[in-house]
Formats: sequence, C-alpha cells, structure tokens
Amino acid sequence: MAKPVRVQEPVALHAADIGLTPRRLVGMTLSVGLGLIFVLGMIGGIMKAAQGNLIQLQPGTFYALLTLHGAGMISTVVLLTAVALWYVLHDHLSLRPDMLVFSVVAIVWGLVAATVAVLVGGFGPAWTFLYPLPFMGTWPSWSTGLFFFGVLFVGVGFAIFCFDLMAGIIRTYGSIWNGLAWDTWIPRLRRPDGKVAPPSVIAASMVAIDGLITVAAGSVLVVALLAHWFSPKFPIDPLWIKNLTFFFGHTIANLAIYVSAGVIYYILPKYTGRAFHTNKVYALSWAISLFFVPWAWPHHLYMDFVQAPWLQVGGEASTYIATIPATVVTIFGSLLLVYRSDMRWRPGSTLFLAGILGWLVGGVAAMLDATIPFNAVLHNTLWVPAHFHTYLLGGVFLFVLGFTSYFVGERQTPGRLVKAIEWTFFTGLVGFLLMFYAGGIEGVPRREAVQPPPGPILADIATGFVAILLVGLVAMLIEFWVRAKRNAANGEAEGL
Repeated sequence: MAKPVRVQEPVALHAADIGLTPRRLVGMTLSVGLGLIFVLGMIGGIMKAAQGNLIQLQPGTFYALLTLHGAGMISTVVLLTAVALWYVLHDHLSLRPDMLVFSVVAIVWGLVAATVAVLVGGFGPAWTFLYPLPFMGTWPSWSTGLFFFGVLFVGVGFAIFCFDLMAGIIRTYGSIWNGLAWDTWIPRLRRPDGKVAPPSVIAASMVAIDGLITVAAGSVLVVALLAHWFSPKFPIDPLWIKNLTFFFGHTIANLAIYVSAGVIYYILPKYTGRAFHTNKVYALSWAISLFFVPWAWPHHLYMDFVQAPWLQVGGEASTYIATIPATVVTIFGSLLLVYRSDMRWRPGSTLFLAGILGWLVGGVAAMLDATIPFNAVLHNTLWVPAHFHTYLLGGVFLFVLGFTSYFVGERQTPGRLVKAIEWTFFTGLVGFLLMFYAGGIEGVPRREAVQPPPGPILADIATGFVAILLVGLVAMLIEFWVRAKRNAANGEAEGL
C-alpha cells in the first residue's frame, strides 16, 4: 500500500498583541468549554434520574435545570466549534486573536448570566423561552431580564466571530463570494492569480453570512422581549415572536454543524494522506445551503394552524434541500477520502468518523420529524430530543473531541487503555440515544418533569447510560491532558 502523502501543516503561529499565542488561547477555551460540557452533562443525567424513579425533583427545579442544560449546551457547542474552526483557519485567513478573545469573553459572560438567572433566580421556561412563558413563572422579574441579556451576549460573541471570519476571507480572497468559491462557476469573479478558496474556507464563508443573519434576527427577538420586560405594555405578537425564536434557535444550533464541516475538511486529510479539493460541486452545494439553511425553521411550527401555509411548505422543502452539503459533499466526500487510504487510526480519526455517522443518523431522524405526516405524530415526543442529541452530542461534540485529540498531539498508536476508554464512552452514548428514540416511538412527551409509562423506566435505563458516558468522557479528557503534558515536555504540538 502506498505511503500516505504528508499534508502541509500550517506555518508557526505568532504571539498575539494581547500576550497570548493563538495555540494557548484555543487551549484555554477548549479546557473551559469541555469542563462546561461535563457539568451540563451531569445536569442532564440528574434530569433523567428525576424523570425515572431514582431521585425526586420539584417540577420548578426540573424546568430550571432543563433551561440551563439546553441554553448552556447550545452556547458551549457553538463556542467550541468556533474556536476549532478559528484555529485551523488562522494563518490562512490572518484572523485576529483579540477578536477571538472578545468573542469568547462575550459568550462566557452570556453563559454566566444565564446560569445566575437559572440557579439563583429559578428561571425555567426551557431554553426556547417561548413567549409568554418567561413572564408567567414564579421566578423573580430580574432573572427574566438577566437571562435575556445572557442570550444577547452569546449572540454578540458569535457575531464577532463571524465578522472576523468575513474580514479575513475578504482580505485573502477579495470578496466573500470568492470565499464561497463562486469563481469556480462564475468566470468574471475569477482572480488573476487563479487562487481558489479551499473547502474549509467555503464552509467558513457560509457560516459567516448565515451567522450574521441569524444573530441579527436573534437581536431583534431579544430586544423585543427586553422591551416587554421593561414595560409590559410594549405589544408583542406571539406568532411573530415564535417565528423569530425558532429562526434564531434552530439556525444557530444548525450552524454548529457547518462550522464543524470546515474543521473536518482541514483535519481529516491529516489521517488519510488525501485532500479535499474545491470544485463546482462543492461551491454549488454550499451556495444551496447558504440560502436554504436559514429557511428551515418553520418545520418547528407545523402545529400552529394560523401560520401561513407557504411558510409551512417552504420549511419542509428547505429542510430537505439544505441537507445537500451534509449528505452529498461532506459525509460522502469524507467516506471517499477514507476508502482504501492508508488511514492512520488514532483517537481523533475514530472520533471524527463516529461523529460523521452520528451526524448522518441524527440528520435522517431530523428530516423524518420535519416531514409533515411524521411530524404530526412525533413532534411533541422524545423523538425530537433524540434527533438533536444525536447530531449534536453524537456528531458535533465528537468532532470537538476529535479536534481536541489532534490539537494535543497524536504521535503514538493508541494502546488498550485508550481503546477501552473509547468503548466505554461510545457504549454510554449509543445507549443513551437509543432510550430517547424508544421514548419517541412510544409517544412519551418531551419537556415533561413527570412522564407517563414507559417514560420512567426508559429514563432509569438512560440514567445508567449517562453515567457510563460521563465516566468515559472524564477518562478521555484525562488522557488528553496527560498526552498534552507529555507532548509539551517533548516540545511537540498538534499533529500526527
């Protein structure tokens, strides 16, 4: 078998004006973010135990924890995927470390504000905070306002990241359209030097545009809710605010997947010795996603009979059309990259490929739920958290772990202990997700502190799998830390 081609590593990173090297900055953010994921995962396990027969929680406490778990997980996953993409693109796009600092600080402050609102104030309308629930609970008014300010900070942090991406792309490729590689199929856009954006930059360009649109909608949403909080006489149309809520929430969660695609395009070739190449298929597929990903949110509102029918039909159609880059380009392209290659099997490559499988399974489950006849049966059941836990926890989070493994260095073939850790982690993950799907098929309602049968017994089983998952995650993070210390002592950084 042919020896794999060594893919060129990025040039050495330089120290930022703020006194932190990009590598150290990303490492600190990964440490904080992965710690948050573990804590929020424990909260998820507590909620499952309460839905079963293992512990008792007051309904108000359950819904407060549900709010923190949902909002915290989405925000943290967005943070982690953003820093991963920033790192792999830093030198290619001359991105600014100080902008990343502002982005990280804003998102972390948003998380702190939301945590105080929930744990101190008892704020608990769920992470979607659908109007008028935030203004109807037993929690104090200040917690409502603080939570909204927290959401606003998270949005501002993500907007800073998107602005920095867009500025770097324009400086390097002349326009955001060339960053999307539209010059491959629009001749008049072609640069005299023939420079074409690689697939990772194409993904970053799409994220930058749709991310700014999403944050703009989210800002309008939060400002309207804050105005109503300041003055209850400020009028709010419930259907308008619900559309904005799901436009913002659904799209920013989905963008974490597309951010991850940019990371995959850069790192997976390190393991296979092959590279992704820009062509018209990539450019056209990502152009389709650019326009249709923001239009998929109406599939959350099929139950709203007053919604305009064209929005409902458009939401279903957009959901299907927007999947082209995920299924045809990234997933299929990644499998072709691996097929008959001299694959370097390391923890990172295993996590990336497992994440691609989770992304595919979760995406198919999401498309089923977005299909109107299925949605009428499944949408208010555990099928919904089943599919988004699959593509976020079983997909995007595995990409984050894969990036972290690559980041700390993977120069040694994994031994039996590392393989045992992986098996423990994946056993807990798969078992946990299967209990969600089983509950959805049985019609167990979601977002309920007290569930009808067979919800409690499924929750008990899921709690056991959550414990296995968290043990595997802790062991994996410890192994990453030990490996990082060893490689740092040897003067080695990321890579194989």
